[in-house]
Amino acid sequence: MPQEAIPETTDAAESRNQAQARLAALRGEIDRLDDLLHDTLMQRAAIVSELAASGLKRGASYRPAREAQILRRLLARHRGRLPKQAVVGMWREMLAATIAMQGPFAVVVWNPGAGAGTVSLAREHFGSITPIRWMRSTAQVLYAVAEGEAQAGVLPLPQDDPNAAGGNDPWWLSLMRGERPALSVIARLPFISARTEGASRASALIVAAIRPEPSGEDRSLVAFHSADEVSRARVADRLTAAGLPPLNLILHRPERGEAACLAEVDGLIAADDPRLATLVESGAAAARPAVIGGWPVPPPESAYLPDPE
Repeated sequence: MPQEAIPETTDAAESRNQAQARLAALRGEIDRLDDLLHDTLMQRAAIVSELAASGLKRGASYRPAREAQILRRLLARHRGRLPKQAVVGMWREMLAATIAMQGPFAVVVWNPGAGAGTVSLAREHFGSITPIRWMRSTAQVLYAVAEGEAQAGVLPLPQDDPNAAGGNDPWWLSLMRGERPALSVIARLPFISARTEGASRASALIVAAIRPEPSGEDRSLVAFHSADEVSRARVADRLTAAGLPPLNLILHRPERGEAACLAEVDGLIAADDPRLATLVESGAAAARPAVIGGWPVPPPESAYLPDPE
């Protein structure tokens, strides 16, 4: 025999009705906040449009230093259970969209083959609407940006190890030699240093036909030909003595010719910084070093840790 349904008590019915009413109220509050967020987003976009049309803002629409300042501030003030990586991701998408509002903006990416990870890294940084093309050589990337075919190029992080991604292609030499005088390194990827499962593990630098700007916490790349046969330790000692202690040091020793050195140093170094002349005077550099760019330092992984409950 079928089992008879047990009639719902008055208390149970009231409890269920209260739960449904509470659910409806919370959903209504979410809808209200969504509208508020959307209104604010449209207001922000309108201000960006007004700023672009006013002529008050000069230069390129893509400004990594300004973006880094915005994102660092948001990370510092964020509270609650919403992951900080998600907050940065949302703002990165919005920043990319507002760049697109101000004029053509396309990115070219060094991607020699499957598994390089640079395309997904660029997509993460530049958002879903930015046109991205990939190229098999770093020379193609540099050419496309220099000729205005793209406004930014993503290149492999310089490496000592020839077996590392891009390690056998010291593209930075062309910037050191002044072959692409308009181009500079202006940013480093990934900006979100706390990597989740499935995220690209690649690292890269962004070049563009603009100069890096100070963000408050920056690194620079100083490149030069060595004046003699030098060891890594000796180069590092001379840089330190000149007041430019290297945070990272890359040595490129060709079969013929002088060895080339690439030092990552703290701060945003100007081309007329007197410490560069000191490297020549000390015998470390054969000629005045070239500052080939710099970037805002991405927040450390610790900046993405959840706040204690």
